[in-house]
Amino acid sequence: MNRALWKKAIAAAWLQLLISSLLLILFAWLFVWLMGLFKLGAWASFLQMLPDFTHRAMGVPVKHIATPQGQITILYEHVITILIFIGWAIGRGSDPISGEISRGTMDLTLTLPVRRTSVIFVPAVVSTVGAIVLGASVWLGTWIGLVVARRGEGIDAAEFLPGAVNLVAMTFCLLGLTTFVSSWNRSRWRTISICMGIFVISVIIKMVGRLWEPGEWLKYFSFLTPFDPQKLILLPNGAWDMSLRFDSILVGLGLLSYVLAALVFARRDIPSAL
Repeated sequence: MNRALWKKAIAAAWLQLLISSLLLILFAWLFVWLMGLFKLGAWASFLQMLPDFTHRAMGVPVKHIATPQGQITILYEHVITILIFIGWAIGRGSDPISGEISRGTMDLTLTLPVRRTSVIFVPAVVSTVGAIVLGASVWLGTWIGLVVARRGEGIDAAEFLPGAVNLVAMTFCLLGLTTFVSSWNRSRWRTISICMGIFVISVIIKMVGRLWEPGEWLKYFSFLTPFDPQKLILLPNGAWDMSLRFDSILVGLGLLSYVLAALVFARRDIPSAL
């Protein structure tokens, strides 16, 4: 594998990875500390006052969320956490093909003695390793928060590992999907717009499937249905069995997307820069 591709992929990703990892560690630490300031009884009363449709949208029984562990699980579906992960997935997935074409550097890259599939494979490996680092970062921040701010509560940081793994699997899936969209696109911003639209539509479909009982079948049309870190963390028994099932679906969709991206990119003409 050409060393220049590895250097290029790492150089393009390391700064975003560093900033994202630090943000996740600090935010998770802060979140765990802040949630510890809520009295458990007041927290349970607040949850009970929420309308029924909110309970259904959570996807987890209120009695589980109204626990010290349940408070912290919100971190794994918090909008800030999700934004950092999808920022990594869409940012990295859109860069190697449509990003190169937009910058006018794809012709130079393809002059290297490498296969076109390598142009996808190398950034995919770097981006996947980055997703794992981000998942480890949010878990590390959780662990630090538990050790520093919530000692003596008997909460085991290992309980949150299924949620962190589920975040990584979702990110890998979105990485593959974005790379596939990038493989037949020439504009990076168009790729980003399409993938953000797909993500938002998937969230809406998932929520409708949860809130509207007759439309539960809609969940099969959202790639985010297997993304449910709260359920995987709070499931009393067999969390890892369900985690394996959910994560396998996400990873499988990501791998399929990468294969399709490689097939498309191997056969397409490379247009000139925009």
